[in-house]
Amino acid sequence: MTETPPPLRGDAAWRAQKAEIAKRNEAAHKRGAAQRAADDEKAAERRRSADRHEAANLPEQPEP
Repeated sequence: MTETPPPLRGDAAWRAQKAEIAKRNEAAHKRGAAQRAADDEKAAERRRSADRHEAANLPEQPEP
């Protein structure tokens, strides 16, 4: 039968907890960056669509 190692204590426990928090923060940062990129792309498409709509509905200039 294998023995389980004793739980970490003191500085080792603090470092392990710090590493775990850093790993979660990095994952959240990546998710946030992906979400921002998707939101930015949607906003850019809306702007391009609005620009196309505006350009299609410009009034004709009268001839001098």
